[in-house]
Amino acid sequence: FIVSAALVAAALYLIMDMDIPFSGPIQISPAPLQRALAELKQ
Repeated sequence: FIVSAALVAAALYLIMDMDIPFSGPIQISPAPLQRALAELKQ
């Protein structure tokens, strides 16, 4: 049961962390989004 609880906690942590993609321990770069917006503005 302890391993199952740890896996569920880790999954929930990842879901909560990826809810805010530009800050936190796991981050994504905003560069692709900025390039796509620049292409759409043209």
